[in-house]
Amino acid sequence: MDLYTLQKMKKWQLWAAASIGIVVVVGMMVREFDVDALREMELSPAFFLGIGSAVVLFVLQNLMLTLRFQLLTGRRITLLQAFRVNVLCEFTSAVTPSVVGGSGLTFIYLNREGVTMGRSLFAMFGSLLADEAFLAVSSLVLYLMVPSGVLFCFSDEVQSMDVVSEWLKGGMQVLFLGCIVVVAVWTIALYWLLLHSPHSLGWVLKWCCKVSFLRRFRQRVKKLSEDMVVASAESKQEGCTFWVRLMTYTSLAWMSRFAIVVAIIYAFRTPGSLLVVWIRQWVIWMVSILIPTPGGSGVAELMFRLYYSDFLPNASVAIVAALLWRAIFYYPYLIMGLMVLPKWMERNKAAKG
Repeated sequence: MDLYTLQKMKKWQLWAAASIGIVVVVGMMVREFDVDALREMELSPAFFLGIGSAVVLFVLQNLMLTLRFQLLTGRRITLLQAFRVNVLCEFTSAVTPSVVGGSGLTFIYLNREGVTMGRSLFAMFGSLLADEAFLAVSSLVLYLMVPSGVLFCFSDEVQSMDVVSEWLKGGMQVLFLGCIVVVAVWTIALYWLLLHSPHSLGWVLKWCCKVSFLRRFRQRVKKLSEDMVVASAESKQEGCTFWVRLMTYTSLAWMSRFAIVVAIIYAFRTPGSLLVVWIRQWVIWMVSILIPTPGGSGVAELMFRLYYSDFLPNASVAIVAALLWRAIFYYPYLIMGLMVLPKWMERNKAAKG
């Protein structure tokens, strides 16, 4: 999805794309929801503390990403501008498949905020490299250190279902490992291209474009190759301290994002290790990379139901918890994006005029 396609989308189209998750939740409600079972929910101080903590973690995540954009641009933009770019990127991720994400438009958003094209391209590739490096390394460490029975376990209730059994747990493990390999390879490629050999990508892609049906992409390949060279030149100006700070902001942002579900589970005061709740977020997120729906809608809610049923008293409470989880870390981006994007478009159009 490019900027112009995003601009032309109507509000109802964006909400329709993101409402897939609501449809799945409604389906789970029709099949499993029991109003009487909700009596086990207690609106205690712990409940409100958990929900409040989830909101604070959401704010912390976005603060870290905002500071990261400031760092990546060499503080050429204000905190407000960096926050606006972060909202636009997260909004794009929310309305596109996970594999597409919002990173592809980062350099456009930054360039429209007054950052040079070279620095904007570096910020885009730098943030992408940091994200992929964190996910690849942390996921591999968890896989090696956490027993598979803990990392890929479903509750006894879910295991008894015909459609979810041992083969599904094995399938999740294979998917998780496959995603780690893909992300790790992509991380190494980004590192090599950005910091060592930016021309390599152009050489490989130009060679591929010798194939007849790929020749029409030659101009795009040439542009991408030039962009990598510019971004690489910017990256070589930064020292070790910069990269340490970049990974610190990135790690804190991701850990805060994953900790939101911990706060949600805590709100229902159920037994079980909150550490296990936290580390299972890596599995859900990595597998969601393969989900073709906007922002992982639908499958994310279903995976929450499968992975956290053993921490919640019944299916009805699990569905409510899944809704709260998505309401805190996903739907706010839709609201903020729909508020920011039109004004941002108009402001940049007026500036050009």
